Amino acid sequence: MEKYINNILKCYRANGVVQGVGFRPFVHKLALDHNLTGWVLNDSRGVLFAVQGSQGLIDNFIKTLKKNPPPLALITSVKEEYTKEFDSDIIGFKVLKSDSSADVRTIVPPDAHVCDECIAEVNDPDNRRFQYPFINCTNCGPRYSIINGMPYDRPSTSMRDFEMCYQCNSEYSDIADRRYHAQPNACSTCGPKLLYCDSNKIYQDKNILELARLHLAQGKILAIKSIGGFHLSINAEDEDAVNELRKRKKRDSKAFAVMVSDIETAKKYAEVSFEEEALLTSPQRPIVLLKKKNSNLPRSLAPNNPNLGVMLPSAPLHYLLFSKSYLSVVVMTSANISSYPTIYKNDVAVDNLCDIADYFLMNDRDIYTRNDDSVICHFNEGGNNNVSFIRRSKGYAPFPINVKSSIESVLAIGAELKTTLALSKGEDVYLSQHIGDLKNEESFSSLLESADKMQELLSIKPKVVAGDLHPGFHSTRYFEENSELPVIRVQHHHAHMASCMAENQLDEPVIGSIFDGTGYGLDGTIWGGEFLVGGYDHFERAGHLLPFSLLGGDKSVKEPIRVAVSLLHSAFGMEAESLPLQLYEAISEDEKRVFLKMADRKINTFITTSMGRLFDGVSSLIGVCHKINYDAQAVIELEGLLNKNHETTDSFSYELLEINGCVVLDHRPIIREIVHELLSGITDKALLSRRFHSTIVKANCEICHKISQKTGIKKVVLSGGVYMNEFLLSNTIKELSEKNIGVFNQRLVPSNDGGIALGQIMVANAQMNKF
Repeated sequence: MEKYINNILKCYRANGVVQGVGFRPFVHKLALDHNLTGWVLNDSRGVLFAVQGSQGLIDNFIKTLKKNPPPLALITSVKEEYTKEFDSDIIGFKVLKSDSSADVRTIVPPDAHVCDECIAEVNDPDNRRFQYPFINCTNCGPRYSIINGMPYDRPSTSMRDFEMCYQCNSEYSDIADRRYHAQPNACSTCGPKLLYCDSNKIYQDKNILELARLHLAQGKILAIKSIGGFHLSINAEDEDAVNELRKRKKRDSKAFAVMVSDIETAKKYAEVSFEEEALLTSPQRPIVLLKKKNSNLPRSLAPNNPNLGVMLPSAPLHYLLFSKSYLSVVVMTSANISSYPTIYKNDVAVDNLCDIADYFLMNDRDIYTRNDDSVICHFNEGGNNNVSFIRRSKGYAPFPINVKSSIESVLAIGAELKTTLALSKGEDVYLSQHIGDLKNEESFSSLLESADKMQELLSIKPKVVAGDLHPGFHSTRYFEENSELPVIRVQHHHAHMASCMAENQLDEPVIGSIFDGTGYGLDGTIWGGEFLVGGYDHFERAGHLLPFSLLGGDKSVKEPIRVAVSLLHSAFGMEAESLPLQLYEAISEDEKRVFLKMADRKINTFITTSMGRLFDGVSSLIGVCHKINYDAQAVIELEGLLNKNHETTDSFSYELLEINGCVVLDHRPIIREIVHELLSGITDKALLSRRFHSTIVKANCEICHKISQKTGIKKVVLSGGVYMNEFLLSNTIKELSEKNIGVFNQRLVPSNDGGIALGQIMVANAQMNKF
């Protein structure tokens, strides 16, 4: 016993992404390497483990654990629970049975791509998993999409329906094996299997994959079940197939994302920086927006857009589809009917996609949570490389945002477009996967299902619900009428500002430059070009865009030409009718007269300060886009003319007015000067677009600087969907920084409405703490 005199037992708890990622066998091996005895187990709060030995050995063990965790693990904390005297009855190191009795505090692991070791086995003819499309291990594979409860064990996943064979169970039980406690572990003997069919019959061909490859090469459209739902896929080099998919999906202009076989192929079709390559090859496998190269890919893949959404294979099935020489690039777009959520169930796919897909490549492993691909853009912000989420979903959800301070438990239901949910516990806000636009009952049902599931998985019982201030939003009204919890309504742009503050862990007053398309204002009008001052508990409107009219309300969102006519009337009055502008060739004389009368007499018009609509109107005015087929098309095509070149140029004229204590950006001089240029014969759309973008950057920074001087606040946060615009974002950051103003943007959640739930939680928490 003398050799144990200086030895002690210490118990620790690890939190973060520590379940389903090989953390327990990692702890086990690491303890043995450090000559420590003890035990480890999963419970609902994370991973609990005890090690015993000398203090020095234990310290080195903890240091190594934090520094070199397993590939998919993300440790947020390792805290000591208790210290005891050495226990001689503990011999060796044991993995104990999971304990699910405690309150859930661990993080549900996101889905991850298949690792290199598994791919090597798939390609090895001598391996028993050769060509098996559901291979995985503790370092890779589906997680969030197949989980139905915590702790993360096989009975709590859709793999519970597949009993492991002797060989798989031996791997699963062997602490030294890479598949130790890999919950989706399976092989061709005992695991999920592929199914292949069309709308009439099931194909019994043994080589389903070869048949699928052949059909893709022949220009057929396949509905392919991936990790988080179905994709519609075609040969991306086949222009006829691209056009046919557009026709069947009723998607005239919106870009299709493509999946390429490897990073070398990506570089063949697009410019790929070092940082973009790191994103493409990361375990999350997002779609990354890259600058297109001249290639043989059809222009119709991403018309009027300098970018191409590119992703690498993420599931074993994807690699197998590319394993023959037939294909190197395929379209992989979400399989859904327009405005409806992505389909993730086999029977629903066959029923709803039979008019789009020629064939269905499915499997018998259920998806419990639909999970769209994440979309990311890498950009250079004032000389600093960074990323901007366009959609945060697969690979990232439901990983939380740490907000530094402990907050109340709140359920935030987001807005009605690009909806995500959020739940808070302690210092963390957990964001759901992308749910989408709540335009139909299917999407709304998905919202409710996700809310219930996240509360159950994370064991969070919210005290309140936070929703948008807009009186017409179905989601907010539903919870007010059907929930026992009180509902706190949060002004839309205040939520945007709070979202950016939260992810940057700011708690002092800031200036918020909030630019988006639509948000219900405190005065009942449509806001969208706002300069706010305040924090989580309050805000004041310190500036905004000069109001103008939306002709026909929501019709202006679909028809930017209506916004252009309204802006012309605002700048020229009824004299706008006689301006010899090419714009008017896109509408009839009757439409022109009606639109101008609507603007002049305020008939069926709505007042707005929307920066998004201003961009729409200018896009139409210079002849880029008069009617849209997808969200933000006019703005995307206007920015697309810049070809990812972020150099500023001379700005147009603008004025800053003082109205009711607010700094107001008068857009009328901008419109007048654009018209003057057009009538002078300057029709270079790219130049006009660059000058307009440069004008908004300059005016934005000047207003922020004025407000800073007036208030003494030296920090500005940038949020709202218009900040998806790389030119606007990067140059605003650069110019504000040069004015010695601290500037913060959104990097962890989208600046569009996909990140607004985070802000709703912070504002609701602040309001709760007032009472």
